[in-house]
Amino acid sequence: MPLACYLQIHYSKIHHLKTHGSKLLMGLLVACLSSNALAQDWAPTPHIEVQGEARLSLEADLVDIHASFSAENRDSQLAIQDLEQNFGLLLRNLKRQVPKGARLEAGQISVYPRRTQRNDTWQITGYTASRDLKLIDLPVAEAGKWVEKITEGKPSQLGPMNYHSSQASQSRNPALEGSLKDAQEKAQLMAKSLGQNLGRALQIQETSSPRVAVTAQRMMMAADSVNESITPELAPGKVEANARVRVIFELLN
Repeated sequence: MPLACYLQIHYSKIHHLKTHGSKLLMGLLVACLSSNALAQDWAPTPHIEVQGEARLSLEADLVDIHASFSAENRDSQLAIQDLEQNFGLLLRNLKRQVPKGARLEAGQISVYPRRTQRNDTWQITGYTASRDLKLIDLPVAEAGKWVEKITEGKPSQLGPMNYHSSQASQSRNPALEGSLKDAQEKAQLMAKSLGQNLGRALQIQETSSPRVAVTAQRMMMAADSVNESITPELAPGKVEANARVRVIFELLN
């Protein structure tokens, strides 16, 4: 009998127990004896534990294009006006042509002084106004054409270009299903080798955090380095998705 169910009963105390106290005591004795019998009949469920892993290489079908525009002037307000005159016109033209599913984002204007050292002192000789432009989720097939369009606005810097996959964006981790299938195939092979059958999954745990790594082409160039008469041919990168799981399966005879 387990220690928890062991009751030391003094005869003199039993004599003074009330009727309901005696019933309670008997109930406890019966419960302890029953639980002890169940514990003796219990046995762990036969099982097998495996790990599954999968890695996918996805075609990058979307691209994000970044560009920066700037204007300089001795007066800060004039620098802003010069920037907005050219940038505003480009932005209006691009907004009318953005393809479905893509979006165009224009950043806030930043103004910073341009300093020149004379003798031992620094003097402000002018101001530079700048603004960023982002074209998000553009189909890769249209990337070259849009590089041309953005270049027409004479950006001070063009790039980087980050490629990604629409499939990876729509799923938490595209490789997760493959890792579960890998675990099941391993468990089936092991069970068959033992002359047993594989039962249901008793426990599933994802042992790696969801991660989708993008191999992106980073294109950084000045506006005057792009030949505006030729549409650039851009090679998209690859998107790598990885997943790893731990699964415990039931073993059947």
